[in-house]
Amino acid sequence: MKKPVIEFRNYSFKYKAQVQPTLQDINLTIYEGEKVVIVGPTGSGKSTIAHCINGLVPFSYQGEVTGSLKIMGEEAKSLDIFSLSKMVGTVLQDPDGQFIGLTVGEEIAFALENDCTEHAEMVSLVADVAEMVEMKEHLQSSIHHLSGGQKQRVSVAGVMVDKVDILLFDEPLANLDPATGKYAIELIDRIQKETNTTVVMIE
Repeated sequence: MKKPVIEFRNYSFKYKAQVQPTLQDINLTIYEGEKVVIVGPTGSGKSTIAHCINGLVPFSYQGEVTGSLKIMGEEAKSLDIFSLSKMVGTVLQDPDGQFIGLTVGEEIAFALENDCTEHAEMVSLVADVAEMVEMKEHLQSSIHHLSGGQKQRVSVAGVMVDKVDILLFDEPLANLDPATGKYAIELIDRIQKETNTTVVMIE
């Protein structure tokens, strides 16, 4: 029996500046190892759902929450943003806004450095994750010289290296041409199957 990793129960959220709730009475359960796509027009609340899952609601976007949201069996409102970031890895639509390192290797290693991982273990983990996203040959490359598709793969590696349980993609195809987009979806599929990570995509 697969365990639920994201559970919305009668969940509503209203932004501070708004009169009406953006999310109203959401009931949704996503199980371990599932791949789920949340689709809808602009303004339908799909990005707000993503922000609830990764903790930006209520930590960065304040408002009124009613109902329950559990991530990995724990009530989200009882977790801090750091704890949530260890469970949910977010890959943004524009990876440039996410990068901190100068090279591919530095970027992938960033979370491990924060965790004070030993150097030898860090090198090994970075190499393994870079291979998974087919970027091992580019570890010394400058982030700024990569294509859009390569940048996205580095973003995925940067969150996968932290062994997150949930990978959250915010419109992963928005800035990619059709061929690169097809490759990105195939890569996400493969990672999900190989690692049994739960994947949530907002489109």
